[in-house]
Amino acid sequence: MAADSPLERLRPLFYPRSIAVVGASNNPFKIGFQSLLAVKSAGFEGPIYPVNPHSEEPIQELQAYPSLGDIPGPVDLVVYAVPDERVLPALRDAAAKGARAGVVFAGGFREVGPDGVKLQEELVAVADSVGMRIIGPNCIGMLNARGKVNATFAAPLSWLPSGGFSMVSQSGGVGTSILSLMADELVGASKFVSIGNRANVEFADLLEYLAEDPDTSVIGLFMEGVDDARRFLTEARHCARIKPIVICSAGYTEKAARTSLSHTGSVASSESVYAGAFHQAGLIRASSVQDLVCTGKALEMARHLAGNGVFISTHTAGPAIIIAEILEKAGVRIPSLSTDVTASIASFIPTHAHSDNPLDMFAHAWTDGSLYLRSTDLALGQEDIHCAVAVFASGVGAGPAFPAAEYAEIGRKHGKPVFLCLLGPSALNQEMATAQAAGVCTYNTPEKLAQALSHLTHWAESREERG
Repeated sequence: MAADSPLERLRPLFYPRSIAVVGASNNPFKIGFQSLLAVKSAGFEGPIYPVNPHSEEPIQELQAYPSLGDIPGPVDLVVYAVPDERVLPALRDAAAKGARAGVVFAGGFREVGPDGVKLQEELVAVADSVGMRIIGPNCIGMLNARGKVNATFAAPLSWLPSGGFSMVSQSGGVGTSILSLMADELVGASKFVSIGNRANVEFADLLEYLAEDPDTSVIGLFMEGVDDARRFLTEARHCARIKPIVICSAGYTEKAARTSLSHTGSVASSESVYAGAFHQAGLIRASSVQDLVCTGKALEMARHLAGNGVFISTHTAGPAIIIAEILEKAGVRIPSLSTDVTASIASFIPTHAHSDNPLDMFAHAWTDGSLYLRSTDLALGQEDIHCAVAVFASGVGAGPAFPAAEYAEIGRKHGKPVFLCLLGPSALNQEMATAQAAGVCTYNTPEKLAQALSHLTHWAESREERG
């Protein structure tokens, strides 16, 4: 791999050979304790070095060192769990040690005004002088699930399932919310980066990396503003030709913009300007962080969608009506069933049901899941239908279960994705996990499913237009 390739430039960050935690502590009420715990909890396989000049005892059962210079081996990644006034001296020590990546949690830099701007400029100058890449400052860190790296101060993030969705968030709080939603929606994580003030790692740098990252299949972005819009859009346009990018942005109203400026030192401009630029670059614009995560899941599980014709089947009409309305308003087609398919379905559904699309089979289909399977198999054989959506009220362990494995197999048989709106609380619903493990893209509200599917179909159409 070339030394100047995007993968190699950020290798010390995502795949460090060793990690040092400056400010490591045995006190569970300090961020230095939580940071070291997070690094350990991920199962990192290289050396971990706690650094604390005031500790002569082991820290969390690891040998501690008074300074980075006292560590006997090389250090790739340094996690700075210290206040803002101690970051710059520690960064100079890291530069002298030969470290090539750092994560700075502390605030008090460019987001607080002129003095903070000057301090951040000094930090960048030191890092740039030795080619060190810095995540932050004013962030919650980064995670590489595949590489067993948790450089945050939240050990539970190490237990997120591994997958192909990589997320970059300008806001740590929003990033935390997104990670929680990913857990709720059973979306596997590849990389997560909270970039904060963007010292010398920008959105564009991460898009350049993730475009080539073999462990990333879908990219999510939460953005409050960007300094070099031209470079960002250039990298976004290039990356979107390779992998789908879903973006949620905020900070356009007067109060929101003012808060954003004091939050990460950034401010967005006209919403219409940003929206137009995102569209031209080929990005998918999500309306909320929930929409971002749900769309990311659809892109992860159903990227092979090859058209915009949807078949909907249900045993309860209301949720199917909501899905149909959202899809149709978004320009997604719900084709009529052919004469042959209509006749075949009519032969086994209740006599008072109509062989339409959407297909309402009433409560008979709740107790007899084979009605879903037979109707979906017939509908997916129709050329202008490219995916199927089933709506089913979960029994949450006390009633009939949807035949997810057989439903997924029908999708594979036709080479078309299948979706399930499983009406039940995700916190209690093992059925959702079972369905997704079988290969069914599953949501627990009609709105989430319909919005994600509308984004997916538009992306599939734009992909075909791009060739």
